[in-house]
Amino acid sequence: MSDAVVETERLRLRVPGPGDRATLHGWFGDPQVMADLAPAMDAAAADAAIARHDGYRSEGLGFWLVERARDGVPLGFCGLKRGNPETPLAGALEIGWMFGPAHWGQGYAREAAAGVLAWAWPNCRDAQVGAITARVNVASQRLMERIGMHAAPALDFEHPAFAEGHRLRDSVVYVIDRPRA
Repeated sequence: MSDAVVETERLRLRVPGPGDRATLHGWFGDPQVMADLAPAMDAAAADAAIARHDGYRSEGLGFWLVERARDGVPLGFCGLKRGNPETPLAGALEIGWMFGPAHWGQGYAREAAAGVLAWAWPNCRDAQVGAITARVNVASQRLMERIGMHAAPALDFEHPAFAEGHRLRDSVVYVIDRPRA
């Protein structure tokens, strides 16, 4: 029996375990991975981020480790959480992702995010899923569009996690509505 929460043609998404800590630390601490997300994290900050995601598990949410199905190679971290209180998505269902640079440009992030959305509709009651990224993170915005999300400029904001003038402060919001039955 698979421990996957979400499975797609090429991917398996599962709750990360203690054995995944080093992999997640590697991504959270990689300046290239974090360039358009947040400052690279040390071990304590990465552990805190992992713990935050574990805190969403009681609702069945959290980000999942994305593995290539054929060989179990870890590719990224993708899933759902409740939006942070200081953002326009406060309490709303929010999708996000990060992938190791060796796996960029191969369609894995799109496939994982589409799989997460396909899982969300039957498993969550929310009428909409949102996503936030820095305006400079054009790659994530393009991915949001490829999975059917659209820009919601009325929700764009200055992210309080970043100081005035920081390149990641100017943030954009994308949304997708629940498909009609």
